[in-house]
Amino acid sequence: MAGSEPAVVFVHGGLGSLWNPYPQLDAFEGEQELVTYALAGNGNSTTRPEQSLTGHITDLRNLLDTLDIDRPIVHGHSYGTAIALEYAKRHPTAGLVLHAGGDHDLTPAWERPLLRLFLALRLYRLPANDALIRQLAYRVGFHEGTKEAVIEDFLQSNPLPRRRSAWTTVTEAFWGYDGRPDIERVDVPTLVIHGPADGIVPVAVARQTARRLPESVFCRMERTGHVAMIERPAAYNRLLRALIMAVEEECGLESTVRDWIGEHTAND
Repeated sequence: MAGSEPAVVFVHGGLGSLWNPYPQLDAFEGEQELVTYALAGNGNSTTRPEQSLTGHITDLRNLLDTLDIDRPIVHGHSYGTAIALEYAKRHPTAGLVLHAGGDHDLTPAWERPLLRLFLALRLYRLPANDALIRQLAYRVGFHEGTKEAVIEDFLQSNPLPRRRSAWTTVTEAFWGYDGRPDIERVDVPTLVIHGPADGIVPVAVARQTARRLPESVFCRMERTGHVAMIERPAAYNRLLRALIMAVEEECGLESTVRDWIGEHTAND
């Protein structure tokens, strides 16, 4: 989508889709240059011969080269935070948003046996199993106060992938990720946004990640879980706009976030 620089590039998480950040795509349309895409093996994207974090980062760099985009703000959600962090270590980046993820421990204990079962029995092909994932999403993905209509809209807009490659992306590219050893290389304005009701990635992981980053602000977004960008989009978009302003004006992120939120706070 056309708009002003810097471009904001949205990277979805495991079993996610390019439409995950639809409130942000709508809010920033025409305002910022926007890129959202399906990782290799997801959606209609081609499958990589080998699913790896390095491969996905290479894909992203090649895509941005094709679009003539340099120094983007990279927005990573869930497992997508691993791609955002590793991309920023290797390529020029204007800023980062790490939402519902971090630099380590992104895999909950229940995920490994569940995904292994789905892959072994090819359950991902059966629509009936959507009910199981829906129940799980309600239990661990959202704040208890999030309206059912909001949750259902998100789940229906982002159905589970039926391609095996989307599931192996998680098991082969993201399990065991640990970006802590050289995280100091990520020296750009970074928002770390996390919901306290997130039952997938603990809020402590995000807080620890923010402490290790040289130029970051940790934002605990109350009344949200794993998808704060959907649960409280107005508040989330205010944070994103504050980051964009800090990047454009080359000013301190923490003070910009504080001032912007103070001036533009509204009910959401």
